[in-house]
Amino acid sequence: MPSPTKLEGDVTSIHLTPTELSTKQLSSHNLQWAVEALHRDGLVVLENAISPDHLDKLNARMIPEAKYLYAQKNTHHNFGTGTGNIQQEPPQEVEYIFPDVIANPFATEIISCMLGPKPQLRFLSANTAFKVGNDEGRRQPAHVDVEFDFPKGIPFGFCVNVTLVDADERNGATEVWPGSHLSSVTPDLGIVDPATDGVRADLLEKRRAERPPVQLGVKKGALVIRDFRLWHAGMPNHTDEPRVMLVMVLFPKWYRSTLEMVLPESVKGKIDWGDVEPCVKWVKNGEDYLKGAHDHDFALLP
Repeated sequence: MPSPTKLEGDVTSIHLTPTELSTKQLSSHNLQWAVEALHRDGLVVLENAISPDHLDKLNARMIPEAKYLYAQKNTHHNFGTGTGNIQQEPPQEVEYIFPDVIANPFATEIISCMLGPKPQLRFLSANTAFKVGNDEGRRQPAHVDVEFDFPKGIPFGFCVNVTLVDADERNGATEVWPGSHLSSVTPDLGIVDPATDGVRADLLEKRRAERPPVQLGVKKGALVIRDFRLWHAGMPNHTDEPRVMLVMVLFPKWYRSTLEMVLPESVKGKIDWGDVEPCVKWVKNGEDYLKGAHDHDFALLP
């Protein structure tokens, strides 16, 4: 059994075997390595988990929509307009909803080992990075997605990130801080700098000395599973082509949340969710999905 490879920053990357791809089930070795990586580093890469053809089809649809959104004044920008990073919702027609993207069986298998059976999929969206002005776009501050009182000492949520094209430092591959999920504390303990909404500078420098961040490059067809507590940052896109990254967020069954994905009734019963429990608000067909909603509350309810 081959060992996993290591990317920048000693991040674990697993290449799925033909047997795994045909059975849609990980070997015990790859499953072990993925779980070890998530506990130790807070993230793991599955190199060839998604059909490139599915990603090409999504990219062909989403890039024109991204350009339309970027031109609108009311489009939500993540950390301000200077980052060139907008929030974008993926297409909602059934022909654009692929099980290996929205509910990837390998990601589900790994996350089920971390959170328990039937993890709940409560969030589906995307962020898209554009080149800003004369390539002077600014980066996001390193931040954590959990600015609330979250469960202590255990993993309680994971993001699955999928870029529709190769991602690297040229087009805004995400900066990650391996192992930082074990250092995350709640805002009342002072991790967040209110001036930036990012992690405090002194904490960043301390962490940098222990294990520096990396801008994680991945190939089309890969997915990244990221612990919800991991420090990370969106980075500038230096190319002329927008870069779309899908994001799915999964929580365990015990996690008290009312967050729901929004999908049209026309796709109800037509999606193979596998071992994921989808939490969906079904809406009438024809609603403007592109406008999205950007006040999502990931907090654990009392």
